[in-house]
Amino acid sequence: MTVEALRPLHIRRAAGDLHLRPGHPVELPDDDAVRLLAKTDKIYPVLHPGDSVEWMSPALPKQQGEVLVVHQDRTFEVFHPLTVAVCRLPVAWVLRVVRGPMNTAGRPNE
Repeated sequence: MTVEALRPLHIRRAAGDLHLRPGHPVELPDDDAVRLLAKTDKIYPVLHPGDSVEWMSPALPKQQGEVLVVHQDRTFEVFHPLTVAVCRLPVAWVLRVVRGPMNTAGRPNE
């Protein structure tokens, strides 16, 4: 998963230290990226139209959908399966990014 820092950030980890800077996206193994996203709000995933994402809002359970548009203000548009409408959500809610569309079981299409 590709992540980017909101401000300069030094992260110590067993696999080696990371030095993240705004404007310099870094590709990390999915497991590492998911752990970092859960621990800090100082990084966010880099999204692209067509990516499938899993997100969690404060009010609803985990949802999945395809990114339609990514905005400069760190929000994205996705067709929301519960509201059956296009919604604009904060990138901070994203838990997982999968390059390419997911199937109905929430797994990447093979």
